[in-house]
Parts: sequence; C-alpha cells; structure tokens
Amino acid sequence: MFQQSKADDEKLEVIAKAIQDLQFGEVQITIQDGVIVQINRLEKQRFPQKNK
Repeated sequence: MFQQSKADDEKLEVIAKAIQDLQFGEVQITIQDGVIVQINRLEKQRFPQKNK
C-alpha cells in the first residue's frame, strides 16, 4: 500500500497553506512523473462595484 513520506507531508502542508485565506484565485499543482514538482498560487483582488 502507498506509504506517505515526510517530503509528501511537507508538500501537502504547502498546498494547505496556499489554499488558506484565499478568497478569489487558484492553486495550480504541477506533477511530473507522478511527483509534485511545483505549486503556484494566483490570488485575485476583487473590488465591490459601486452603483451609478
């Protein structure tokens, strides 16, 4: 059965931190040969629209 390594735990922690407090945006996880090699976080700032 699959056994999770310490490195995998660290990657999951980074992903959890990237998602935390994210209001609008995306988290992109790049996987190469079955291994997470990169995590990108894109945060968008939304401003309320004023009625004219």
